[in-house]
Amino acid sequence: MSPKPPLDDRLYPRDPRSVPLRLGLGDGSYVYVLDVELVIHVLADGPHHHVRVLGQAASALYAGDITVQQGKIVDLTNLSGTFQFDDADGLLRVATIIQELGFKVDSGAVRLFPIDGRRPIVLR
Repeated sequence: MSPKPPLDDRLYPRDPRSVPLRLGLGDGSYVYVLDVELVIHVLADGPHHHVRVLGQAASALYAGDITVQQGKIVDLTNLSGTFQFDDADGLLRVATIIQELGFKVDSGAVRLFPIDGRRPIVLR
């Protein structure tokens, strides 16, 4: 995995609500960014939030969307207009890190959306 800068290189501040992913995170939809230290940071989903997760146009190893329900991951994707990662290995690495944190990842939850608009591919 190689760091990739956001497509929007403006120096947005880091959103103060951005936190490292950890057990106990409330149910909901979030954007996530995997930083260069292999820490997954999350922020409540919203328009153009990926660039604000780390702030300052910081590069990321991966980014996308994640949905938590009752303490488990029910959806994990690469959807991010800011970073546009589309490699399956990167998304599977994110899923592994999430499981190492103690989360259960539902079967069928890990979905890769090809950048060219083809149908999503269920990876796990």
